[in-house]
Amino acid sequence: MKSVFITKIAKQGTSLGVVIPIEILNAYHWQRGDVLIFGFAGGDQIYLKRLTDTDLERLSPPQIPLGTL
Repeated sequence: MKSVFITKIAKQGTSLGVVIPIEILNAYHWQRGDVLIFGFAGGDQIYLKRLTDTDLERLSPPQIPLGTL
């Protein structure tokens, strides 16, 4: 797999998006519906990571049972 890809920021409905090349999706086993997190790595670089179900559970606020308020 090559390690550098070129893409553009494109309009996606009322938002903007970046197309991730299929080679990267396949290499990391990412698929439609996966939740990604990204952040700054310094300079003009970013990092990108898929969140697992465990990550999402840890980030979700605790549920308050109905009728306890």
